[in-house]
Amino acid sequence: MIFHALKILTAHLNSYYTGLTVPGGLTAHPTVNLQNVSQLTEEELKSSNKVLLTLVNLAEETTMKNEPGTYVVNSNEAHYTNPPVNLNLFLLFSVCMSNYEHALIYLSHTISFFQGKRIFTRQDGAPILAGLTDDFHTGLPGDFHIILDLYSLSFEQVNYLWSTLGGKQHPFVCYKVRLVSLQRAAVKETRGVIRKITIDDSAAR
Repeated sequence: MIFHALKILTAHLNSYYTGLTVPGGLTAHPTVNLQNVSQLTEEELKSSNKVLLTLVNLAEETTMKNEPGTYVVNSNEAHYTNPPVNLNLFLLFSVCMSNYEHALIYLSHTISFFQGKRIFTRQDGAPILAGLTDDFHTGLPGDFHIILDLYSLSFEQVNYLWSTLGGKQHPFVCYKVRLVSLQRAAVKETRGVIRKITIDDSAAR
């Protein structure tokens, strides 16, 4: 589900860019790519004309950790499963362009887009998911909600983040994405279903 969520965000942001007016001095909008920013050299980043979406951290949503498991009754058996894992994803949008002014323009556009639309559902992702091969449909739940919140970093955290990524800082914005639900289709336990209760009072005589 992590991959699918990021592909949905990438596709929607790319679509939003195409509806904007291209700034003077720029021949085309940058493309939004799902890519690890740390794998590119500084020269590649400056000339890429891209907005790179990178997963920099994830954490379990502890407030929903104690949810009970679920069960499904099939014929004469009840199949029990563990509760889903609810994750928070921390995403970095890095605007990598040779012109710093253009980078700031598209940084503002990125923030404006997610200000206007911060919740994505399966209906929003249907066209994107339909274009994926069967291999990439593995792990996709039947329904989901992707909720984005702007995530502010301190100066110390910004310095640590970009030092970890091994490059110089580019115009960027971080978002916390909640709650991506991951649940493997694995049956924890199978039990028979109680359909009738009979009271035998012969032992009490």
